[in-house]
Order: sequence, then structure tokens, then C-alpha cells
Amino acid sequence: MNQYDRMEKGYLGKIVYYLLHATGFVLLYFILKDFDWQGFSQLFASFKIWDFIFGFILLIMVYIIKSFRWLMINSIFGIRINYGTTLIFFIVSGFLSVITPGRLGEFSRIFFIRRKTSAPAAIITSSVVLDRIWDILVLSLLGGISFIMIFGGFDTSALTIVLTGALFLIAIAIILFPSLVFVPLLYLFRKKGQLKDDLEKVHTDWKSNALRLFFPGFFTTLTAFLLLALIPLIFTSRIGQDIGIIHSVSAVSISNMLAFLPVTIGGFGTRELVFSEVWKILEHSTESAITISTAYFICNYLGSMVLGGLSYLIWFRKHFRLKEISTAE
Repeated sequence: MNQYDRMEKGYLGKIVYYLLHATGFVLLYFILKDFDWQGFSQLFASFKIWDFIFGFILLIMVYIIKSFRWLMINSIFGIRINYGTTLIFFIVSGFLSVITPGRLGEFSRIFFIRRKTSAPAAIITSSVVLDRIWDILVLSLLGGISFIMIFGGFDTSALTIVLTGALFLIAIAIILFPSLVFVPLLYLFRKKGQLKDDLEKVHTDWKSNALRLFFPGFFTTLTAFLLLALIPLIFTSRIGQDIGIIHSVSAVSISNMLAFLPVTIGGFGTRELVFSEVWKILEHSTESAITISTAYFICNYLGSMVLGGLSYLIWFRKHFRLKEISTAE
């Protein structure tokens, strides 16, 4: 391939990249094109500063719980980092995940640990990937159940219960028996050399520690997501809407699942779409749904940016430069 072809391929790749990430904003446009901004302003003005502070406290609790889960994973793999450093790494990677498509910034933790310890790269990668897998599995479980509940009109019929139970059993099976996923993956990437070796390492580490990590991993992850789902309820109670934890879990879990797709930055578009659809089922207006999703965005996403910024200013910049991180990623 000559230089001209490489340049053309590079430009084409950038065009596809920007088009993909514009999808969320296109969705947002169609949601807001007939939007009642005055109604939105009136609803948003009813929120108190204490509502946002409480939401921010819940976000901090989520970081504390999830960083403790990662500390357990690191200790099992022999990665020696104290809890304070683990928490800082988690917070900063959370900040980077907010500003990168598909939450790719979370993998910056691999770079942080490599700079901090002498642990092998394969073990560090396994630790971060396993920690991420817990989020994906529990989120997929909650999101999948939410989809079933939404399409079933939140009716606990026999079919809904059967489908929910089946999804739960599938998630548990994958957690305890990772070969169900990795055997097909290893076959698919059997000719990819280093990638195949890394997958085998992750598979081995996960399989040998699956039972040991099951209860602490599952319950810490579940608790963290339930805390996130409490944030919208702070604001729905303020405007007199009886939403309920199940509906809030549905909106939060599905919007977080869609945030993994490389079609949005900061969840713009996909989050508003999910909230508006769930609120529509409950016969609430689009304006109230967007008001709640905006408050959730402020607490969760902007809150992560504030925590990450403070962590960087107080501690992180003494040890890492942002240019190094962006180059590593």
C-alpha cells in the first residue's frame, strides 16, 4: 500500500469515526426537536442544591465500592497496590471513560499500574479486563431483565418471570464457567498470535478465580448499580413522580449498556432516548424524562469529571502527565 492509499484510508477512517459518534447527537436532535423548553426549565428549577449533593455522594459511594472490588481482583493476581492508590486510579479512569467513546478511557488503568508496579503486562491486563467484565455481565443482566420488563409492560406474567430467570442463569453460568465464552473466542482468534495468548491468560486467570470472586464480585457490582439507580429517584420525588426502583434501574442499566457502543460521547442521545421511552410507558412527559436524565447526567457524568479533576490536581499530576496517558491509550 503506497502513501497515498494510506492517507486515503486514514481520512476514510476518520470520516467513519466522526459519523459514528455523531449518531448520539442525531438521536438527541429528534428527541428535542419539538421539546417544551419552558416546561423543562420549570421542572428543573424545582430541584434543590441538596438533591445534587446527595446524588454526588451516591456517586462517590459507587466509586468506593467498585474500587474495592478491583482491589480484591488485584490482590488475587498478586498486584500490590494500596486501597488509596486503587481508588485514585479508578476515579481518574472513570473521568477518562466519560470523555472517551465506548468508555475506552477505563483501560488507562493498565498504564497506571504498569508505571506503579513491576507486575507483568498480561496479569495487569487480566485484572482490568476481569473488573470490566463484572460490570458488563451484571449490567447486561439488569439491562436484559429491563428489556423483558419493558416489552412486557412491567407485568410480572409467567413468560416475563421465565425469561428473566433464564437470563439470570445464563449470566451466572458465564461468571462461573468462562469457558462458555472463551472457547469460541479462542477458536475465532486462533491465528492472531499475541491476542490469542492474552485471551488465554485472561481465561486462565478468570477460570481459576471464578468461584473465589463470585460472591464479592457479584454483590459489590450489583450494589454499585443499585446506588446509581437511586440517583434519578432523588429528583423524581422532587417533582412528584412515582417512578419506582424497577423503572429507574431499567433506565439507568439500558442507558449504561448503550454507552458502551461507539455511537455516543458522554451518553448523549442514547441516555435521553432510554429515559424518554421508560417515562412514556409510565405516561409521563418527554420534558420530565429529559429533566430527570439531565439531573442524572450532572450527578453521574459531571460528578465523575469533578472527582477526576480534583484527584488529578491533588495527587495524580505529581506522578502522571496527561500527554503520557493519551499517548499510551
